[in-house]
Amino acid sequence: MAAIYSLFIINKSGGLIFYKDYGSSGRMDTNDSLRLASLWHSMHAISQQLSPVVGCSGIELLEADNFDLHCFQSLTGWTSPTA
Repeated sequence: MAAIYSLFIINKSGGLIFYKDYGSSGRMDTNDSLRLASLWHSMHAISQQLSPVVGCSGIELLEADNFDLHCFQSLTGWTSPTA
């Protein structure tokens, strides 16, 4: 069963605009959420530049053992990862 544990909204320069934790376990403090948002933005931007595919929009999904990290982009270009 899929569930959303947290929502991050990141602007084009990598700044965290909004963070909401929907899970009850493993809550992150403010610094951890800022670090995660910054790291995700950097990975997403680098993947766009290194991709051999022309017009690649970057990482769309990161799959781990315990969660999937999805990246959705708005028409304004902001990145919004959800775990």
